[in-house]
Amino acid sequence: MHKGFTLKTDGSTWLPVSETESTLLDTVRFAAKESSLGGYLSVRTEKVAKNASLELYTRRWMRDYPNYGFEILSSKPFALRGQPALVVDLLSRSKSKQIRQVILKNDDKVAIMTCMDSKESFAQSVQQCNQIIKTFQWNQEAAPAPALKK
Repeated sequence: MHKGFTLKTDGSTWLPVSETESTLLDTVRFAAKESSLGGYLSVRTEKVAKNASLELYTRRWMRDYPNYGFEILSSKPFALRGQPALVVDLLSRSKSKQIRQVILKNDDKVAIMTCMDSKESFAQSVQQCNQIIKTFQWNQEAAPAPALKK
């Protein structure tokens, strides 16, 4: 993928949503091909300070969640393919939506993967999301080619 990471939908029934539908905040979206409504996974990246820790980056978000009407159900650091990551489960009471966010950091980039669905359907959607999320891999930056001497 052109966003600095690779995700695979192997083992999932979800597919990438066409680029024209996912231009908001330079986000990539995945959803079930049968359903335009319902659950989806969005992946967004942003630049951060290279020396900012994942913990520091996510701490400010965690403080803001309640202000936006989210209840934090759980928050847990883990390793995804050997890289530090954080999983946060949230509930939006006003919209009766459940959300799982997985946040990863690599050098000066952060990837935020958000899985969202109605509270009733979330258990099925999160399985699809987890299947895709566990394939996340940062792309290796291509080293500049050495200059040719004449």
